[in-house]
Amino acid sequence: MNLILIAPNIPRDIGKLSRWLRIPELPTLISRFLRSTGNHQLGMDEEFTGKVYLYSSAVATYFSPSDVSGIGGMLRERIRSMNKWRNDHERRDCVFVEHDADIAGFRGMFAAQVYAFVKFKYNSITYPCALVKFFSTIGDSPCPNTGMWMVRRDDEYDLVHIDAIVRAAHLIGIAGDSAIPHGLLPSDTIDVFKTFYVNKFIDYHAFELAF
Repeated sequence: MNLILIAPNIPRDIGKLSRWLRIPELPTLISRFLRSTGNHQLGMDEEFTGKVYLYSSAVATYFSPSDVSGIGGMLRERIRSMNKWRNDHERRDCVFVEHDADIAGFRGMFAAQVYAFVKFKYNSITYPCALVKFFSTIGDSPCPNTGMWMVRRDDEYDLVHIDAIVRAAHLIGIAGDSAIPHGLLPSDTIDVFKTFYVNKFIDYHAFELAF
């Protein structure tokens, strides 16, 4: 996956950027991420203070041999996270994040929503990352009625390397017996619903990933 479209006129100072994003824990998240990669030169009581670059989208390239519309099975798609999409409402795409490559299907992945794509450098190493909120799986198997996994969103932010992102994910809000408000916008869906289906029927590759 590659980051593209750097956001213009956005602060690169980590303190100012965290205030602009309204995510004050950003310095702590980056510091914790760096320690998890083995950068032990950053002390336990220190926080990262370098520049952070904000991007509005990333492109995922993946192999999907069963997708009849692909050429040779290679596909590309853009994942977006921006305050305004086409000069209108914000757009925060959802993704599949791999956490165990040895486990097939959705059991080896998490669903997450991307709140920002960022890139920073430490000890001459550049780290392209995504600031996300994960979704916790409900139960240990898909819904018996729909065949789709059910998830609920966690409240805390986390930071993952973009190489852990497999591709975009599509979530469907579970309304239950409640009426869906008239005029509900797609941009509000993730905020309005409490639980979601991981839609494996959106395309061939999603069906393979979220079985």
